[in-house]
Amino acid sequence: MRVLRAGAAALLLGLTLAPVALAQGPLELTTQYPAVTADPGSTVKFNVVAITDVATRVDLSTTAPAGWTVRMRGGGSTVSALNTAPSPISEGSTTTQIAGAFTVEIDVPAEVGPSVNHVVVTGRTAAGATATLSLDLTIEAQASGAVSLTTNFPNLRGSTSTVFRYNVLLNNDTNQQLTFGLEAQGPPGWTVEAKPAAEQGATTTTVDAGSNSTIQVTADPPADAVAGIYDIKILAQGGPEPVELDLTVEITGSYSLSLNTSDQRLNASATAGGKSTIDLVVTNTGSAPLANVRLVATPPRNWEITFDQETIPQIEPGVDNAVTVTATIEPPSNAVAGDYQLTIRATSGEDSTATDTVELRTTVDTSPIGLVIGIGILIVVAAGLFYVFQRYGRR
Repeated sequence: MRVLRAGAAALLLGLTLAPVALAQGPLELTTQYPAVTADPGSTVKFNVVAITDVATRVDLSTTAPAGWTVRMRGGGSTVSALNTAPSPISEGSTTTQIAGAFTVEIDVPAEVGPSVNHVVVTGRTAAGATATLSLDLTIEAQASGAVSLTTNFPNLRGSTSTVFRYNVLLNNDTNQQLTFGLEAQGPPGWTVEAKPAAEQGATTTTVDAGSNSTIQVTADPPADAVAGIYDIKILAQGGPEPVELDLTVEITGSYSLSLNTSDQRLNASATAGGKSTIDLVVTNTGSAPLANVRLVATPPRNWEITFDQETIPQIEPGVDNAVTVTATIEPPSNAVAGDYQLTIRATSGEDSTATDTVELRTTVDTSPIGLVIGIGILIVVAAGLFYVFQRYGRR
């Protein structure tokens, strides 16, 4: 009797739990790209989705060839199970499915030769439903130079005031997406940077398989860099092995000049209608020779400013090589006495950035001829008055 009662109770319990078990339904494991080609020593990632009929826990496990490392990632951690939950089938879709997603990371051993290999992912629900997913990896012999750095113009030339810019291509000819860290090395005192052209401020870039990314390299030399050839090295790490690219910069020297008067004074004297001279000193304060240094004056209206040499063929760097130029200043004869401002500029024809300006305050005095004439008129007038008083003053 007791046996019959126990059997009936077991049957009733089984009938009660059966709908729950059935409600759990089947399990499906799927990925968009289940078969890929990979290189020895690479890491391959598969995005896998577990789909169920109702929300439930799914325990996960993997099997892989000997020597291979497989990790399952989710939420930033290594996982061995997940819970499925309702989610949209696609972005913007109103249709939902009960699913959970995780990533399978597979490290391919560096010593693996060309072959086809399989990693199997197995999922099991709390109700006992199971599913498997085969991830197929075809391994190819990795070609030499699969990752490279190239540029059309590896050698640039200019002065120390130039910021040198290179456009470098980072080529990924491997079978998987790679993320590279970028590094630039330059001479001491230089500011050298390598950044992805599309993401200013970033120091890493991700390049898809068979694609490339543009890297912008800038090199800013110090102002006191002497003329010569300097080496710059660009390094990208993240592929099968680091790749490098050598660049060069040829510094032609810095271009600058100084213009001043021989006695450092910025004032001069002149006479209306007359000529006066002032000595100007042009000094090459850069590190490279200056060619065709031209002097130009901006005087007041109707004034004439001339130089004993308007163009200096070449000035070597250094104070000892300074060139003295004599400027002749000639105000017009009707110039009113007072102070006038005139500007003199020196500019190198080879590099227009080498330029300097001096402002001269010129004081104009009355012409001596006019003074003599004025005095003569006064004498004549005085003599005339004396004569008049002498002749008619007693009447």
